[in-house]
Amino acid sequence: MTDSFLARIPTLADAELRRYLEHPHGYKTEAVEAALAELGRRGAAIPEADLARVREALRSREARQASQAGRLLGTDPLVRKHRIRRVIAGILTAGLGGAALIYLRATPRMANPLGYEPEDTKKYLRELEVYGGKLNVLVTEFRRWFEGLWQGRSLAATVAVLTLLLAFGFWFVATRLAPDGEGR
Repeated sequence: MTDSFLARIPTLADAELRRYLEHPHGYKTEAVEAALAELGRRGAAIPEADLARVREALRSREARQASQAGRLLGTDPLVRKHRIRRVIAGILTAGLGGAALIYLRATPRMANPLGYEPEDTKKYLRELEVYGGKLNVLVTEFRRWFEGLWQGRSLAATVAVLTLLLAFGFWFVATRLAPDGEGR
């Protein structure tokens, strides 16, 4: 996407490039800087006051974004680590507790009154393959497996795995948003 954006900037008219400078808060920082560079390559005169205003608008936006991220978890490294741990503990407690409750309350799957599953017979699988090919058989097996994840004790395992992924994802993002690389 950046390559297409960088390729597009030189095709814009001066008026369109100046729009980036007039409203820097409405565009990504890279886009505003690319517009500035392109205007400079074209030899367009940009008053120093306008340059200072654009750079200040970009700096204030970046500072505002950093303070919003810091406000959520704190800027002090020790407080930040403590809050991250508490949030992760809450996610794990709720998710794994819910998974345990689901596991304990799940009833075993009832047996088919026919004594077998018709979908598991060779005849059924052969018909699937004849009508839709090997891919049809694979897709049908995948669909049955996926549906099985959301029932009974399999649901408890699914909730537990999703909880672990959510906790890890939160930890990963929260430590990467730390100001000046703190919290890692």
